[in-house]
Amino acid sequence: MNTDKILVELAQMAQKEDSVVVLGDALLKLTNVIVGVYPNLYCLSNEQTLLNKEFKPQFKVIEYSEFADLVLESVNCVSIK
Repeated sequence: MNTDKILVELAQMAQKEDSVVVLGDALLKLTNVIVGVYPNLYCLSNEQTLLNKEFKPQFKVIEYSEFADLVLESVNCVSIK
């Protein structure tokens, strides 16, 4: 997986107001630019240890059931791999 490429793709397709759920290794590769652009950032509670302490205040930590609700409430949902 090329996390750097994925984060670039995210920046090209996501709108500022979009909800963005960051999973797995992508949490380790976050930059100030990505965190600064998107005010609706989420990570799963079981992955929050991967999140840089500096970025924790900008993230809402959610359970998997809340993630499922977020997906179901969304008009569009994109998975970048």
